[in-house]
Amino acid sequence: MASGGFQVVAPLDRSKPITILIVEDEALIASYIEDVLGESGFRVVGIAASGTEALSLAAENSPDLALVDIRLTGPVDGIELACQLREKFAVPAIFLSGLIDAQTTERARAAQPLGFLPKPFLPSQVFNAIQRALELPA
Repeated sequence: MASGGFQVVAPLDRSKPITILIVEDEALIASYIEDVLGESGFRVVGIAASGTEALSLAAENSPDLALVDIRLTGPVDGIELACQLREKFAVPAIFLSGLIDAQTTERARAAQPLGFLPKPFLPSQVFNAIQRALELPA
């Protein structure tokens, strides 16, 4: 039970940081996200530039969450990848996107994302999006 009217939203096991997979094909953005996550107390289990690489990293590391760019180079886009991550490994996703149109948004709903993070973003926006996602019921 929370005291003082505050609700405790931190993970129960603080000794084990939340693990996150970054799927971003722009190396500079991926590195920036990795720095932001590290400073926020999250553990990055890998950075993937393609869907194939992301699926391999997810199989090896069982991340708690994936940050997935919607537009990836290669045959698999971020939406399709997020669906595969959820189906094969029970890894939910938060989408990253620079531009998103109505048709893409509609397609993205099939992946049941835990949120959308528009590019460019501030470190606080990344942290807040993850915190909101972690508060959602599984």
